Amino acid sequence: MARSQRQKTSEAVQRDWVVAGLAALGFLLAGYLTVTKLGAESPLFCEAGSGCDIVQASRYGVFFGVPTALWGALVYAGIGALALLGLDTGRWLAAFLLSVVGVSFSAYLTYLELFEIRAICGYCVMSALIILVLLAVLLSRRRSVPGRRSAVRPSRVATLGTVAAVATVLVGAGYYAAGPGGSAAYQEALARHLAKSGAVMYGAYW
Repeated sequence: MARSQRQKTSEAVQRDWVVAGLAALGFLLAGYLTVTKLGAESPLFCEAGSGCDIVQASRYGVFFGVPTALWGALVYAGIGALALLGLDTGRWLAAFLLSVVGVSFSAYLTYLELFEIRAICGYCVMSALIILVLLAVLLSRRRSVPGRRSAVRPSRVATLGTVAAVATVLVGAGYYAAGPGGSAAYQEALARHLAKSGAVMYGAYW
């Protein structure tokens, strides 16, 4: 009887092509940004001195010694792999938490772009939208995933999601707060941006 139940549960778990497709799209985008960062190149349509160039060149373009975009690529890869394996309650919860981490870190980076770097990266905005849609799709799947219902009850999901979100932002903020106050690459990109916009600095020598 138990074996028959396990077989039914296994048969009910199917690959989620929508989640996998969105994750693949996000992976390609984050992977492209990773490659350009490692190669010290500007992404396509990202002109020298543009908002995208300034964000990529800033100290926030690196997280724990590797391109920030690489962490995004890993998150997308993890979600995609789970979706292809089939989202039972355990894999759904793992994919959900990964998406919460992605959304939280994207929100934090967007805050930095608006109030610290004061420049917006279009690619980063697209990635943020993709991970946000992924989170929404996963939430819509919660009631239909096969497996133990207690694993995905609303209160448990909300608690784990909140913990993951807060921990992600705290780790990100702590890392950058402990790091250097700026970078030569960021200063250079900012200078290119100001020069291109025709900004003039006025000063006085006494």
